[in-house]
Amino acid sequence: MTPAMTLALLAVFGQVALTFWAILSMGRKRLNSLKSRETDFSDIALNPMNFASDVRAWQNNAHNQFETPILLYSGVALAAALGAVNWGVGIGAALYFVSRLAHRMIHVGSNHLPTRFKIFAAGLGALALMWLSLGVALVVG
Repeated sequence: MTPAMTLALLAVFGQVALTFWAILSMGRKRLNSLKSRETDFSDIALNPMNFASDVRAWQNNAHNQFETPILLYSGVALAAALGAVNWGVGIGAALYFVSRLAHRMIHVGSNHLPTRFKIFAAGLGALALMWLSLGVALVVG
């Protein structure tokens, strides 16, 4: 396995771990809200968005882990399957994972929107680098 492929796979496994962390953290926040009676079961029976706003931030972050990360997973899988992993793919994947980690910390922390948006945009840029590098590898050979 090339170093670039190792880097890309580390990013994928890191993102998977981040997703599990987000889901488990959300579950803990939800349970605490129910145990403290901040939220009643009848409040959320039909709509889990009826949790308090601090719990919703954790819910939203968990849901975010199923949006743009699909571009990471599919890009690395495609690059690996086609033997087209290069440093652009590996670095793009790694930068994307780092941006998702930073985005999560801001989202469930200060939730400062301008900073969160800049981190999100940087992550999209990293994905663009990854996919552009993959495209170039496929065209150039």
